Amino acid sequence: MTTEALGYINTCLEGLNIPYEFGEWTSDVPDTFWTGDYTEIEQESEDGYEESTFILTGNTKKSKLELESVKTKLKEYFGNEGRTAILASGAGIAVFYAVSNPIPSVEESVHRLEITLRVKEWRI
Repeated sequence: MTTEALGYINTCLEGLNIPYEFGEWTSDVPDTFWTGDYTEIEQESEDGYEESTFILTGNTKKSKLELESVKTKLKEYFGNEGRTAILASGAGIAVFYAVSNPIPSVEESVHRLEITLRVKEWRI
């Protein structure tokens, strides 16, 4: 996944007012926040196509519904059809909502949810 793609995702999440940082949360910890990471999928060809899985992990001290409301927002924004753009480098990107999973927390008062986005990039 390119840094340009990570920047695109960051811009999308900022536009949706989702408190997010890549990798780990480094600011003052709010009641609800999201961190992101990715896994690249091995490509079989050399045609400039790249695919990744972007995992967004939500944490909240509020109700589990706080996380579910963000899931709904992301599902509507990215959808199954995906959101596409041409990046500054001229590369194309498509980001799709894939799936979500509640995940256990080591802290009793913290609820967690993992949301998976599929990211496809094309470079010329």
